[in-house]
Amino acid sequence: MVIFGIEIEVKSMWWLVGLSILVLVAYWRRLFWLAGYGAVFGGGILGWYLLTAGGGLNLIQRVLPWGYGVVSGLLVIVGYLFWYFARQLLRRRGERLAYRSLQLVALILVLLPVLTLWWRSRLVALLWLSVGYFAVGLLAYAVGTLLLLSYPKPAQPQYVIVLGSGLRPDGQLTSTLYWRVRRAAQLYRRLGGHIIVSGGQGSDEPCSEAEAMAAVLIKMGVPASALILEDRSTSTLENLQLSLAMVPVTAVAGVLTSNFHILRAALYANRLDRQLTYYAAYTPWRYLPIGALRDYLALLVMTRWRQLAGWLLLMLLEIWL
Repeated sequence: MVIFGIEIEVKSMWWLVGLSILVLVAYWRRLFWLAGYGAVFGGGILGWYLLTAGGGLNLIQRVLPWGYGVVSGLLVIVGYLFWYFARQLLRRRGERLAYRSLQLVALILVLLPVLTLWWRSRLVALLWLSVGYFAVGLLAYAVGTLLLLSYPKPAQPQYVIVLGSGLRPDGQLTSTLYWRVRRAAQLYRRLGGHIIVSGGQGSDEPCSEAEAMAAVLIKMGVPASALILEDRSTSTLENLQLSLAMVPVTAVAGVLTSNFHILRAALYANRLDRQLTYYAAYTPWRYLPIGALRDYLALLVMTRWRQLAGWLLLMLLEIWL
């Protein structure tokens, strides 16, 4: 078969056809992260064959040193962010093995490029393979989020659940939460119905997130009669569980959260076996990378056994082959 003027072997096309079917079925079943993985692998296979068949290996060899420098810089940035996240968690929640493990991962990411130049070994190769494994997962998370945002909205919701995201020490909304509330006010003006503001009160917060969100929504012109407060939840899963308990079984419900957080909300909704309509709030570009990395880490924890099984399988294949 010829694509972009380059002939590709039939056996390779079967891989692409199979992955395309996987993406379509997963998309139809609302398994957006799985669809993201399929799209990433399919795009990678197609890109590799187009590049190699088109004589692109020489180009790869020429840009390899520059690419290594770019990747090394990205690893340092991501390693710093992971160290920063772990330090924040240690301060807020106390000593835990998971947070120290995240700091260890941060050190490995920062030191790996330098270690590669001085110590060529099987261990270093396995570390790079591990980085690649989780990098693919991060890319699949981004693609899956875009697929979720593109999914047709089946019906106009009568209830929209706004997920909380923490408050400032003075009780004001954080930037992330403000954008969610602003989007909720816009949706109310367009759709009407009821808004469920969901979020409890943290130990360092003067009031519940639900109360703070409701106060801002009223200032934005949303009537108090349209607001329902869920002020007991402390996590995304509880946000959905407790809020959906307030929604009549026959009613159509929607969920509003930040664009980087919407995929995790959808995964929790699938676990609760609820079909929801999703709305994404805008996130400023300066906050988007940090928010996406934090949510990807949360997704890894959420699916830890599947992630561990996939990583171990990849390591065993590399050692065996």
